[in-house]
Amino acid sequence: VVFNPLQISARFSIIMKFNMLGSGGVFAPPRAGCKCKACEEAREKGIPYARTGCSLYNYDAKLLFDTPEEIRMQLNRERIFDCRHVILTHWHPDHTMGVRFLEHLSQQGTCEPIHLYMAKHQQETFKKLSCGGFLDFYEKNNIIKVHDFEEEMDFGAVKVIPYYIEKTEGYYFLITDGNKRLVYAPCEYHELKVDESIKDVDVFIPHQLYYEDNSISEVDYSGEEDSFEKMLEDAKQMNAKRIIVTHIEE
Repeated sequence: VVFNPLQISARFSIIMKFNMLGSGGVFAPPRAGCKCKACEEAREKGIPYARTGCSLYNYDAKLLFDTPEEIRMQLNRERIFDCRHVILTHWHPDHTMGVRFLEHLSQQGTCEPIHLYMAKHQQETFKKLSCGGFLDFYEKNNIIKVHDFEEEMDFGAVKVIPYYIEKTEGYYFLITDGNKRLVYAPCEYHELKVDESIKDVDVFIPHQLYYEDNSISEVDYSGEEDSFEKMLEDAKQMNAKRIIVTHIEE
């Protein structure tokens, strides 16, 4: 089930105060220069046919997951003005290329740096292959304070536990607020193993995955990611009440 960002915000308020700012994939529609039916429809109708990069915001913790290229637009669209914590789930450009928005926040009158969390090995790859060099510059100028992932990251009532995916060296995340539980797996979903402690999940937000019967695409992605059918089995294992798919390609 996929909702647009405003509907997500309204429905999530029953569970936790989250807003799915964007749910697009690597090539979110409409693609620049593309005149295919999906992209033309996205231009004409806007959200939810038009999508922006993966990002998720928690209001209570003032916590943002990922900074896609459109993050400045996403935050302005949803009138979100306060962000004190940022978790970069992994180094991929479609999840991190908007990191420069941190400079915008640093100009808003607070002297406190924004706390940015990213696994150490992902930081190294980010600096080597993408724009991660900004992190050192921002930390030197007191714009951010960089943290490695911890076993549990504490944001007051909101707790975040990262679970390592060995195959991809990525992570999925259990986010809790009291007895409410959300699992976020926006990317790097390959040979994901559901931890036995993850049960009775209210919302499961997984990466869009390929269908085993190739009903959507004839391209074989089995060497790169798990299947949609395997994801449904994972959802059953964690007893997820609702699935909302993200990282959706055109």
